[in-house]
Amino acid sequence: MVGTISGGSVFFVGMNFYEQNWFPYLFIFIGLFVHFLGIEAYSIYILDEAKNAAAAMEMYQNQEWVLPTFNGLPRYDKPPLHYYFFIIGYKIFGINPLGARFFSALAGFVCFVILYFYSYKVFSKRSAFYAGLALLSSIHWLLQFHLAVPDPFLITFLFLTLISYERYVSSDFQTKYYLYTAALFLALATLSKGPVAIVLMGLTVFFYMVLDKRPIGFHIKQVVNFKAFIIYCIIALPWYVLISIQTKGVWLKEFIFHHNLNRFSSAMEGHGGGVLLTLIFVAVGFIPGIAAIIPAIIKVFKSRRPPVIIVLALLFSVVTIVFFMVSGTKLPNYTAPVYPFLSLLVGWYFTNLSPSKFKAPSIFACLLIFIIPLALFLPYIKHVLPEVNDLSFWFFVPSIFGCLGLFLILDKKYEKSWLLGCLGFICFTGLLFYDALPNIDTKNPVFQSKNLWVSNNQLYYFRAFNPAFVFNSKQRIPSIEDPKYAPKAGDLIITNNKNLNELEEKGIKASKIFEGTDLFEGSVTVIMRVYEEELSIRQ
Repeated sequence: MVGTISGGSVFFVGMNFYEQNWFPYLFIFIGLFVHFLGIEAYSIYILDEAKNAAAAMEMYQNQEWVLPTFNGLPRYDKPPLHYYFFIIGYKIFGINPLGARFFSALAGFVCFVILYFYSYKVFSKRSAFYAGLALLSSIHWLLQFHLAVPDPFLITFLFLTLISYERYVSSDFQTKYYLYTAALFLALATLSKGPVAIVLMGLTVFFYMVLDKRPIGFHIKQVVNFKAFIIYCIIALPWYVLISIQTKGVWLKEFIFHHNLNRFSSAMEGHGGGVLLTLIFVAVGFIPGIAAIIPAIIKVFKSRRPPVIIVLALLFSVVTIVFFMVSGTKLPNYTAPVYPFLSLLVGWYFTNLSPSKFKAPSIFACLLIFIIPLALFLPYIKHVLPEVNDLSFWFFVPSIFGCLGLFLILDKKYEKSWLLGCLGFICFTGLLFYDALPNIDTKNPVFQSKNLWVSNNQLYYFRAFNPAFVFNSKQRIPSIEDPKYAPKAGDLIITNNKNLNELEEKGIKASKIFEGTDLFEGSVTVIMRVYEEELSIRQ
């Protein structure tokens, strides 16, 4: 159905609304809204986010641009690019969740916009819409870009690297500009998370060379370019050289061998699992778009000459998934770089697709979004988080999308039902950021004990402690065992319940004033107040 206003301008369309001139503005605004929704609404608490945000805070406070530290000690986990973005955020918004997360959200939004307009240019408006919709409806995608961690920057720069390479290939290797931009973005990806960017991109391009009808030697000749190499080196290498000089090679050794090779060869920090766990991460993380991936792959193999970017997207996805299937350490964020490429596949698959082909994906999406909010939130809100009862009605809204979609399925309007299912997932994720996560955040022990440690009392830690205290207190917290410090009456000691006996053996006279379970970690945070000044601590 199409309605018009005087003058013949289209103001309402059926399922071809994405063809209208006004639609990109609306769609981009929706992407902007959901990527930034609630990034300031809950505290920096999750372990990785707390350490990354605090490391950037310390670099900012100490005017240190080379060596990352956490709580005064060198941090070997990641290169510095995300720290620099966080520092800019702190300069603009202050040392707070908004400052830490702003550029992560911006990276996700930029990736979404580029995905949309790239699909628009290479395929069609319809393909661009469905590619962007698949990305926005992925709960894990939006969660990933609401965190102050390095992954958002790795994901975005890897995506930009591969589509730049595709543009170079599609120009019949004539437009060197695209090769240079690919080198630039690969350098930024290397500064985001290290050599994993080179490995994933290198394997993808290598397998494309193998599969292409032109000889591998021809391909190698096209990518071995002195200017591109210089661009990569100028951007990626200086910091690695500086950190090696400053730490006499210690940082590079720890990063390469411990945080890369050891992480790949064995399970670290309890994050192991079978080879299928990685597939589960991708399947769950890319719901509901995952419902279209198998038929999209079948379409690729049936196509006589699939588009270059579709071949590259599929190769990158397979390389990334298989790489982390064999990795000893397994985490959901490791495979998140495949999401924009899977979205490209979904958008391409839905191009010129008959409405009847939407049937299976739409049933999958609508059933899930009808069931999940009801199954998850009704008992959860009622028994665990009574604070959100006033807003609990809103969690019915995603289920309403699913319910309406199921009715449309009965009427054989499968494409519209797919749209409603995806919108339900976007709505569900929005409610997580607007209501659920901020209220869950009030249960974390750092937030609950804030009135105790926000005062001017000196904070110490003993052995293990929740790293979120460092960022939220905006200061380095020294160890109570550091001989440079002597606890005074009124000072606070942060530890966990497993260390209380050892703390008592140190001869420190302190009483417990707070105890709370660490969300998502299984440990129990304990805060002790020193009630008698100590001149020394028994070693």
